[in-house]
Amino acid sequence: MLIRLFLEKNIKIMDINKFHFKKFKKNERSSFAYWYYHWKAFNLVALSLGAWKFKYLFHDIEKPWLRLFWPYEKVQAYHRTHSNHHVEYPAKKSSDYDWEAMVIDWECSPYTKVAAKWHAVDALPFEMDKLPQGAEFGQSLWLAKNITPVLYKFKLIKGE
Repeated sequence: MLIRLFLEKNIKIMDINKFHFKKFKKNERSSFAYWYYHWKAFNLVALSLGAWKFKYLFHDIEKPWLRLFWPYEKVQAYHRTHSNHHVEYPAKKSSDYDWEAMVIDWECSPYTKVAAKWHAVDALPFEMDKLPQGAEFGQSLWLAKNITPVLYKFKLIKGE
């Protein structure tokens, strides 16, 4: 059924709740089971927003493999600094980030994470807090400036 959805690219955001998801605690993440449910939620949200891309089939695929050798904290730190859909990624310019994947990641979090009670719009202030220590106010504005058009594009916030 999931493959048919990928081919048709025809799913609405409210339809996602029809799919079975399992929520994981922080210490359970980066397992193969978590990756599968997160992968499914990420791709379904991308489809529902009309933003699905082939590369999303490989979203976060390295995490369960790294978890075989590293503790969760090291896997998380590595992933966040080597994946351009995270604010911690050390990009040289704004176009180096995958802003759409970042929003999709935030939007799908409540489907698979016990601790995630918010969707993308509500996640923005929380993500601003993740900017490097000593981040200037300008960096928060920079993040909001790049994320806001994606939120409008996906109709997660309404425009004028």
